[in-house]
Amino acid sequence: MATDRTINVLLRQGLLSQGDVDAVSDAIIATPSSRLVPVGAAHTLNLTRFLRTHAFVGKTLRDPDASLTLKKAALNKVILMAQLEVR
Repeated sequence: MATDRTINVLLRQGLLSQGDVDAVSDAIIATPSSRLVPVGAAHTLNLTRFLRTHAFVGKTLRDPDASLTLKKAALNKVILMAQLEVR
């Protein structure tokens, strides 16, 4: 059985810090066209798959009229559910 590698689970297990989560959010907002985003020392987030799963967030990040606050709020709402891959 595959282990659950969501950001939320790894955060609760102490394998990621809140600083790692904040860095991921900042990296996604800065470059939403990236395919893979590093998360902590041992994981990556497949941003393409994540944004397909959470279409509203992808649409919000691409909207030039959306404020930075709205982009962060939309992303923070779902980022903890993101499935990670081991590097």
